[in-house]
Amino acid sequence: MTNAIIPLVYGLLIGKSAEDYNLFFEKVLEQDNFQPESIMTDFETGTIKSVKDKLPNILHKGCLFHFSQAVWRQIQSKGLTTKYKEDKFFRFNVKQLIALAFVPLDQNIIGFDLICDLFDDDANDLLECFEKTWIGEPKRRGTGRKKPQFDHKLWNIHDRVVATVPRSNNSVEGWHNAFASR
Repeated sequence: MTNAIIPLVYGLLIGKSAEDYNLFFEKVLEQDNFQPESIMTDFETGTIKSVKDKLPNILHKGCLFHFSQAVWRQIQSKGLTTKYKEDKFFRFNVKQLIALAFVPLDQNIIGFDLICDLFDDDANDLLECFEKTWIGEPKRRGTGRKKPQFDHKLWNIHDRVVATVPRSNNSVEGWHNAFASR
């Protein structure tokens, strides 16, 4: 089977720390012939750190749905929920920020800079937060940018689109929701 997400392992964890995930992945790795090509996660720092530590040679991608959800939380935290609901231009521009996930990696920064010019000044806090989290702030001296909180390679899904593989773990999320409602 190709281009499919098949939930093979489920873990009921007590917490969300890197240590909790490390213990989980150690148990999974004890299984014979467990050699996944990739892993898709949300953007919790404990998960990301643990994947780097325990599965360093596996392609690690973030889920598009969770990326979009994280941007929505940034909108809420900046008090822009009403503006998002009522201002179609603002809403369109936010969707363009999320669409950066589909842009080739080497064009993320150029795309971000172009999109920033479309926003009104009242979105500056949101753009600064997005930049720090997903793009990387400009360095004070010289050229280039600081590392973002989440590396471009984690949240950018351009390669997955080109390869026609799933961009999110919505199929797994749907299973979780069905399981939880029983």
